Amino acid sequence: MPRMHELVAFEAAARHRSFTGAAVELNLTQGAISRAVAALEQRLRTPLFKRVRQRVSLTPVGRDYQDQVRALLGQLNTATRQAMSAGTVEQTLHIATLPTFGIHWLTPRLPQFLALHPHVTVNLASRTRPFSFEAEGFDLAIHHGEDAWPGGTLRRIVDETMVPMCSPEYREAKAIEAPSDLGRATLIHLRTRPAAWAEWHAAAGLRGDGAYRGPVYDQFGMAVSGAAAGLGVALLPELFAAEQIEDGKLVTLFDLELRTGSAYYIVLPEAGDKPAAVDFAEWLATQLPG
Repeated sequence: MPRMHELVAFEAAARHRSFTGAAVELNLTQGAISRAVAALEQRLRTPLFKRVRQRVSLTPVGRDYQDQVRALLGQLNTATRQAMSAGTVEQTLHIATLPTFGIHWLTPRLPQFLALHPHVTVNLASRTRPFSFEAEGFDLAIHHGEDAWPGGTLRRIVDETMVPMCSPEYREAKAIEAPSDLGRATLIHLRTRPAAWAEWHAAAGLRGDGAYRGPVYDQFGMAVSGAAAGLGVALLPELFAAEQIEDGKLVTLFDLELRTGSAYYIVLPEAGDKPAAVDFAEWLATQLPG
């Protein structure tokens, strides 16, 4: 196996495309960098750099190896920081959450959980798809979609419902008073719910003309911001727009909800639940309407 100092020297030299630059960054001599890289090349039995006079460039093998070494060092750095920041393993909770759920709902309410469990450290990361708990090292995940997760136990916490929202200024400018007035509005679509507006039109008894027109955004958070900025009308879960509604940046146009048939879930690993993860799951379930 390569020595750690060899990998660190190689990654720095590859990033700077210079042994001198790597030496300055790592507070070593240029000779120390050169010896570490040479030892690594000898260990791998293949050159990683092309040396032309005072300049170096990566070989094809070196370029591929750089990407993998950088990723591994990044993972090691993250794991080390987590270990340094945690009091004990049992008191550190690693949570994977959907980006919009984490930004607009979870983080504003985390102080409530931490007040009940002051000795727990919560680390958050965004994930949009199921993953291996064993490989990723998470203790709990927030999932949207189907009731399925390999290697995980799911608990349904809230069904997804959406209602039309826009800024008060946009509603006034477009004179939106009835569902039929949406024909004058720009409809903001979500990439993962492409038929949502057409389904809402059908539920409202409207023709579907123009239901697919308008800009498409990648995440609910973008749609919330776009609607609040006056870019159009978006179908949004009140779950993610509560702050903007309270601040008067968004208003609900009509009470007609669109039920998408999907839901949000808490996911715990089948291999065993950390006590802090169980506490968090129970707390989270009490915060949502179910």
